[in-house]
Amino acid sequence: MRSKLSLFITLTTSVLMTLQLITACATRASTLDSTPYLLVVKADDTTSITTQADKLLKSPIVTLLNNKAPAPSGNPHDYFSFARYWWPDTSSTSGLPFVRHDGHVNQSQVEQGDNVFLGRMIKNVQTLSVAWSLTHNTAYAARAGDWLRAWFVDPKTNMTPNLEYSQVHLGRNNNHGNNAGVLDGRGFSNLIDALRILRGSEALSSEDDKVINAWFKSYYAWLMTSPLGIGEHNATNNHGSWFLVQAISIARYLGDNQGARALALEDKKRIENQIEPDGKQPLELERTDGLSYSIFNLEAQLYVAQLSKPLGVDLWHYTSPRGGSLSKALEFLKLYNGDPSKWSTNQLKKMHAGFLNEVLSQAALLNKNTT
Repeated sequence: MRSKLSLFITLTTSVLMTLQLITACATRASTLDSTPYLLVVKADDTTSITTQADKLLKSPIVTLLNNKAPAPSGNPHDYFSFARYWWPDTSSTSGLPFVRHDGHVNQSQVEQGDNVFLGRMIKNVQTLSVAWSLTHNTAYAARAGDWLRAWFVDPKTNMTPNLEYSQVHLGRNNNHGNNAGVLDGRGFSNLIDALRILRGSEALSSEDDKVINAWFKSYYAWLMTSPLGIGEHNATNNHGSWFLVQAISIARYLGDNQGARALALEDKKRIENQIEPDGKQPLELERTDGLSYSIFNLEAQLYVAQLSKPLGVDLWHYTSPRGGSLSKALEFLKLYNGDPSKWSTNQLKKMHAGFLNEVLSQAALLNKNTT
């Protein structure tokens, strides 16, 4: 009798411990939020996304070290890029220092930098992560993990966590980067979304995750305290808006919601300075491509609003003391969406009807989530 009773107690205890373990795992899973901050994953996109992801399974991984042109620092792990609108000075025999021609892209120069490599990595990891979320094919998550380890974990190929040599103006400032180059990091918000989507997959080990988290902590510290980061943070035009997109996204990823909320609140002043009561954006209109840059800034501002809403900051419905708002900026640009030829101010780059459609979809989603 005692033997049977002991066996019953042992089995009961084992069952209870198993149930407790299952409950604990379920609790952890429920608190592991893998929802992306900005990206919208649609089941309708499954075929298109998986077709792209299948190609990536066979494509080689490329890092900064694949660029044969080293950064001005001489360190192949340092990201570097060239400013888009800067050209050799034809009045100088050496062409130095470079001079700015706004709106005219020095494409051959740009292609020598690392921005194509960084952009490719971010796009590929995002595609693979979305493909995994739609199909739960572990091959997609595994390949995303390979890319992430190559860029952020492996000391042989990883990237230095800063953009000190971004958008170099040759012949100026000892070929160091400048604060406008921080704009090159705006895609990190997409990478943060991919990292969140991959939670719960086997893409990364716990140690990999710690190293990547530490990388972004170092990058975020550089972003907030370096002269280049501070300069971009203080930018009043689209550069300042895109700074907030990556800074708020990274702060939230690192669990610093208080810091992220402070950044979100400061955008109210930026909206006041950027948008007139009639919806015009003077700081963007002064550019050679005034229409393009007005769209570019509004896109960033809508992302900031999307990132800020969960923090208790509603920027979509905010109207500045001067009367400007994101919705008014959108309404102003909508006037030209059907026929861009009606745009009467600076616009060198040709625009096509429907140029605003993606931003309109972005605004519609934001409006849905904040009403």
